[in-house]
Amino acid sequence: MTRPAEVKIREGATPGTRFEEFEVGAQTPEARFTITPAIIDEYIRAVEGDEKLYAVDGRRAAPPDVLCVYMTSTLYQKYPPIQGMIMCEVAFNYHHPIWRDEDTEVRMSGVITEKVVKKGRQFVKWKGRYVRADGTLLAEVENTVAVPE
Repeated sequence: MTRPAEVKIREGATPGTRFEEFEVGAQTPEARFTITPAIIDEYIRAVEGDEKLYAVDGRRAAPPDVLCVYMTSTLYQKYPPIQGMIMCEVAFNYHHPIWRDEDTEVRMSGVITEKVVKKGRQFVKWKGRYVRADGTLLAEVENTVAVPE
């Protein structure tokens, strides 16, 4: 069982990344973690979810957004968060369920796709991929963060 805090660098734990340091096209390191039935149960309780909603062909599944809490694990390994960084946009595409009755080993990687300045604010866009250890695509994420000066 891997808790998000075990794979994510916390803001302030290391010097944060300035806007100039983000490189378009740069790959982020692979983050590895395991989502267990216990993590899924804890997540459902935390968000006050209705576990009966999550089933595929009669098999119990995790809420797909359980992956959200691991989202920045790969980004922050290469680009530690700077004080004041703000999550602005996020979009997930889910491709395969995470089953509630088994441990799921996940590999996450990403790439910086764009840096823009709009109205004096600095934004970094990146994409991430969550795959099972066997290579099955679980989900993709696109995220935009505002990086302070």
